Amino acid sequence: MPPKKKAAVKGPFFFFMLEFRARQQAKGQQFPGGMEQVMREAGPHWDKLDDEMREVYKDKAKAYKKLPKQNYGEKYTAQGIPYSVVEKEQRERAAKVELIRNSIAERIQTACVRNELEAMKVYFIAFNHFCKTTSNVYVPAEMALAKYSLENGVMAKMHEYINPQKIPLGLALDAITWSEETHRLPVPPDSKGETDFSVLLEKLLNFIDFEEEKKCKNFLLFTDAKDVGETENILSQFTEDSKILFPFLVCPLGEFFYQLKVATERYGLGLDKPNFPGRTIADVLLKKDPYEYTGGISCDFHEDLGNPRYCALSRVIRWAYMISDNCCLDLNIEVISGQHLPANADTTLCTDMTQSDSKSFVSSSDLTHVSLPKILKQGRSKSPFRNMDDINGSVIYSSRGGTVKDCDQKSVASDKLNETNPFYAALKARPGPSSSALDTKSFNPFSRQAQLDETRQPRDVGVVGHGRGALLSGLRGKSALAGGCGGFASQSEVCSSVGGGCDSSVKFSDCDDD
Repeated sequence: MPPKKKAAVKGPFFFFMLEFRARQQAKGQQFPGGMEQVMREAGPHWDKLDDEMREVYKDKAKAYKKLPKQNYGEKYTAQGIPYSVVEKEQRERAAKVELIRNSIAERIQTACVRNELEAMKVYFIAFNHFCKTTSNVYVPAEMALAKYSLENGVMAKMHEYINPQKIPLGLALDAITWSEETHRLPVPPDSKGETDFSVLLEKLLNFIDFEEEKKCKNFLLFTDAKDVGETENILSQFTEDSKILFPFLVCPLGEFFYQLKVATERYGLGLDKPNFPGRTIADVLLKKDPYEYTGGISCDFHEDLGNPRYCALSRVIRWAYMISDNCCLDLNIEVISGQHLPANADTTLCTDMTQSDSKSFVSSSDLTHVSLPKILKQGRSKSPFRNMDDINGSVIYSSRGGTVKDCDQKSVASDKLNETNPFYAALKARPGPSSSALDTKSFNPFSRQAQLDETRQPRDVGVVGHGRGALLSGLRGKSALAGGCGGFASQSEVCSSVGGGCDSSVKFSDCDDD
């Protein structure tokens, strides 16, 4: 395949040709030969120009080179998208991630400097939707917000059903399917709730005390990372018809959780290097969602339906519980049932310090089965890797070294060689340099080393047979395992060879070698 020709550079003469062609066409002249004909006819006129007159066209060429590349020389992806567009989107995403991280860090750092970290108020928001159009517009169904602080837990809640009145054409089946699989809210035209987006925006601004919070450089709302795009889209629909510019910065909850946990460990526990591993762990802890099926925290509709998992109100409250569960004790904040944790959570903790929990990075109520830093929960251990006690308190299993309590010592297996076994007795009685060095505690006749010793230092007695039956040498001119047929010598002969005697009446008959 011949190499592709490079596009001609558009220099000063090119712009002179364009001007020459425009003048000649205005006079009625045509150029059927295209730009080649224009170049031939414009050449003599270009030669007559002095440097001062050519300077105009040189400036045009320089200005063109400074312009961003459009269709000329543009590269495209396999989907037909210009690389310039892809790179621009990547730069915008990176800038947004940096803005979110800096905004959260500034908010937390300001609270720490003012000694108000435990009183810092934040807002969690969650939406449910019916469907999403091809232009990535979400049709909202439910909205919930929660005002939260480490000191007081869930301070206030807001919940609204949203009635979009109609579903976009062609998406009715998608809306019904999504509703049945998730939140189960009635699909329009049977849906209920507020129909005016401006009313919803007014309620939202009143709930978050917008007049006070707008003093901040960026007003932060936190939601699940996978729902950031949905939340931004629905909030933009709320503000579309109002005179208020989009005032919100929707942030992933995992980033806030990570930075808050690091701050509580640094300023609450005095750790120079926090134990919390990273942002990924924060996302994993949120994804585990131990309070997923907690009752009494969802709206009336989902509570009656028995579907609290997908309720927007339940989600924002569960996020608050998980933040409290992991951060409150770092600042020595006493948790309140129903605000920091579910009403049925066991918050009773003792202060016993253990080596295993000295570097824990997550705190917990009894529901999460994970203990706080340097704190061990009361009650029976649920981990299979710790000592497990039976009802009477005696240890029935231990994964660690030490004496096993209430265990019959006679039932403990011994590592010593069982010398009454005729197989091992035959090995011990065999002559040879290795027989004297046989260690009854560690010798393994099936080990690779034993086979190598047998190969390098063959014993004096002959080996009868072949194959698997030749593993053992014979005794007194006879083989313990005679031949490939695997026939055994009589048990009485083996026992008498070691001088131990044997009163067993069971004998194995030799098989004839063919």
